Amino acid sequence: MGRMKLSNINLLETLNSPEYLPILATFSERKARKKEILFLPNHYENNVIIVKKGKIRVYLAFDDKEFTLSILEPGDVFSTHTRAYTQCLEDCEFLVSSAENFRKIIKQYPSFTFNIIQVLGDLLHNSITIINGLVFKDVTERLVEFLVNAAEEKGIITEQEIKLNLGLNIEQIAMLVGASRQTVSVLLSDFSKAGIIHRVDQRTLIITNMELLKSLGS
Repeated sequence: MGRMKLSNINLLETLNSPEYLPILATFSERKARKKEILFLPNHYENNVIIVKKGKIRVYLAFDDKEFTLSILEPGDVFSTHTRAYTQCLEDCEFLVSSAENFRKIIKQYPSFTFNIIQVLGDLLHNSITIINGLVFKDVTERLVEFLVNAAEEKGIITEQEIKLNLGLNIEQIAMLVGASRQTVSVLLSDFSKAGIIHRVDQRTLIITNMELLKSLGS
């Protein structure tokens, strides 16, 4: 539920390789502040963005409800011409190119298309996973799935524990799992009391019993 990165492929690293530097030169660079809305649904400009620094939240909003599709991190790509909002979770920098220019790039560099397809495929998978979780799973199951997936992606194994530097605070985790901040805070506190996790600080925790954690989500 709610992977923090859309893909393990980092397009920024790809663009910085010598053969793709001409592509990089066609992008403009922009900066934005924390909580700033970057693009609204169906933005009048059809652009492609690649995150260079910081985290950008992609979400849907209906009335007073919001559904986070993903958190874009450096190297992730997204199109602004969608039904989603994009918002900086922290000060960020990103590269921008028009969709028309991006299509020319793909025609000129066919091998670059493979990276794009994989990223977009991961985005579709992520969206389906979130929809499935919101419809068929309760908050506890969604939080457990998020922590397990995050541990598998970026957890550091130390003896029988897994150190997990999420880089996200409770409010941001709540956004990803479709719950209130208070609910996620209470659940994490319950996990801690049960000896499943240990909170190091606001953005870092240690999973002390992965099997027990997984059992809560089954």
